[in-house]
Amino acid sequence: HGTHCASTAGGSNHGVAEGTIIVTVQAVLNCAPRARGSHAGIIAGIEWAVDDAKERGLPAIISMSLGTNQVGVFDDAIRAAYDEGVLTIAAAGNSNDDACGYSPASVPLAVTVGST
Repeated sequence: HGTHCASTAGGSNHGVAEGTIIVTVQAVLNCAPRARGSHAGIIAGIEWAVDDAKERGLPAIISMSLGTNQVGVFDDAIRAAYDEGVLTIAAAGNSNDDACGYSPASVPLAVTVGST
Protein backbone atom coordinates (compact mmCIF):
# COMPACT_ATOMS: atom_id res chain seq x y z
CA HIS A 1 0.00 0.00 0.00
CA GLY A 2 2.78 2.43 0.89
CA THR A 3 4.53 1.73 -2.41
CA HIS A 4 1.33 2.57 -4.28
CA CYS A 5 0.91 5.84 -2.37
CA ALA A 6 4.54 6.81 -2.91
CA SER A 7 4.40 6.12 -6.64
CA THR A 8 1.19 8.15 -6.97
CA ALA A 9 3.02 11.10 -5.45
CA GLY A 10 6.42 10.69 -7.06
CA GLY A 11 6.42 7.87 -9.59
CA SER A 12 8.62 8.39 -12.65
CA ASN A 13 5.89 7.62 -15.21
CA HIS A 14 2.61 8.63 -13.60
CA GLY A 15 3.48 10.41 -10.37
CA VAL A 16 2.41 13.93 -9.54
CA ALA A 17 5.93 15.18 -8.69
CA GLU A 18 8.39 14.21 -11.42
CA GLY A 19 12.00 13.71 -10.41
CA THR A 20 11.15 12.65 -6.88
CA ILE A 21 13.54 10.41 -4.97
CA ILE A 22 11.50 7.82 -3.07
CA VAL A 23 13.17 6.38 0.03
CA THR A 24 11.41 3.39 1.55
CA VAL A 25 11.20 3.08 5.33
CA GLN A 26 9.23 -0.03 6.25
CA ALA A 27 8.14 0.38 9.86
CA VAL A 28 5.15 -1.99 9.66
CA LEU A 29 4.98 -5.47 8.14
CA ASN A 30 2.04 -6.44 5.93
CA CYS A 31 -1.16 -4.46 5.48
CA ALA A 32 -4.29 -4.25 7.61
CA PRO A 33 -5.88 -6.29 9.05
CA ARG A 34 -2.69 -8.34 9.50
CA ALA A 35 -0.28 -5.44 9.96
CA ARG A 36 2.44 -6.01 12.52
CA GLY A 37 4.61 -3.36 14.05
CA SER A 38 5.02 -1.17 17.09
CA HIS A 39 4.53 2.49 17.82
CA ALA A 40 8.21 2.63 18.82
CA GLY A 41 9.21 1.14 15.46
CA ILE A 42 7.10 3.68 13.57
CA ILE A 43 8.56 6.55 15.60
CA ALA A 44 12.06 5.21 14.88
CA GLY A 45 11.14 5.22 11.18
CA ILE A 46 10.06 8.87 11.39
CA GLU A 47 13.32 9.77 13.13
CA TRP A 48 15.34 7.86 10.52
CA ALA A 49 13.54 9.65 7.68
CA VAL A 50 14.28 13.04 9.24
CA ASP A 51 17.96 12.15 9.69
CA ASP A 52 18.12 10.90 6.09
CA ALA A 53 16.57 14.12 4.77
CA LYS A 54 19.07 16.21 6.74
CA GLU A 55 21.95 14.09 5.46
CA ARG A 56 20.80 14.42 1.84
CA GLY A 57 20.12 18.14 2.23
CA LEU A 58 16.87 17.77 0.29
CA PRO A 59 13.25 18.56 1.10
CA ALA A 60 11.32 15.54 2.35
CA ILE A 61 7.80 14.33 3.01
CA ILE A 62 6.81 11.38 5.18
CA SER A 63 3.77 9.46 3.94
CA MET A 64 1.98 7.57 6.70
CA SER A 65 -0.78 5.32 5.37
CA LEU A 66 -1.50 3.89 8.77
CA GLY A 67 -3.40 4.69 11.91
CA THR A 68 -4.07 3.79 15.50
CA ASN A 69 -6.82 4.82 17.89
CA GLN A 70 -4.18 5.82 20.44
CA VAL A 71 -4.41 9.54 19.76
CA GLY A 72 -1.24 11.46 20.52
CA VAL A 73 1.20 8.58 20.18
CA PHE A 74 2.98 10.13 17.16
CA ASP A 75 2.58 13.83 18.06
CA ASP A 76 6.11 14.45 19.35
CA ALA A 77 7.83 12.63 16.47
CA ILE A 78 5.77 14.44 13.83
CA ARG A 79 6.33 17.78 15.58
CA ALA A 80 10.09 17.11 15.63
CA ALA A 81 10.00 16.21 11.93
CA TYR A 82 8.07 19.39 11.15
CA ASP A 83 10.58 21.45 13.12
CA GLU A 84 13.31 19.99 10.87
CA GLY A 85 11.34 20.90 7.73
CA VAL A 86 9.91 17.44 7.04
CA LEU A 87 6.16 17.41 6.39
CA THR A 88 4.01 14.40 7.29
CA ILE A 89 1.07 13.31 5.15
CA ALA A 90 -1.34 11.08 7.09
CA ALA A 91 -4.22 8.89 6.00
CA ALA A 92 -7.65 9.82 7.39
CA GLY A 93 -8.53 6.13 7.52
CA ASN A 94 -10.91 3.74 5.83
CA SER A 95 -13.55 3.31 8.52
CA ASN A 96 -15.73 6.38 7.85
CA ASP A 97 -14.94 7.64 11.37
CA ASP A 98 -13.83 11.08 12.48
CA ALA A 99 -10.09 11.20 11.74
CA CYS A 100 -9.60 13.20 14.97
CA GLY A 101 -9.92 9.90 16.82
CA TYR A 102 -6.84 8.40 15.19
CA SER A 103 -3.13 9.07 15.03
CA PRO A 104 -1.30 10.28 13.00
CA ALA A 105 -4.42 11.74 11.32
CA SER A 106 -5.20 13.87 14.39
CA VAL A 107 -1.74 15.43 14.68
CA PRO A 108 -2.17 19.18 14.06
CA LEU A 109 1.11 19.47 12.12
CA ALA A 110 0.28 16.61 9.74
CA VAL A 111 -1.64 17.04 6.51
CA THR A 112 -4.48 14.52 6.73
CA VAL A 113 -5.85 13.17 3.46
CA GLY A 114 -9.20 11.46 3.00
CA SER A 115 -11.44 10.47 0.13
CA THR A 116 -15.04 9.57 -0.47
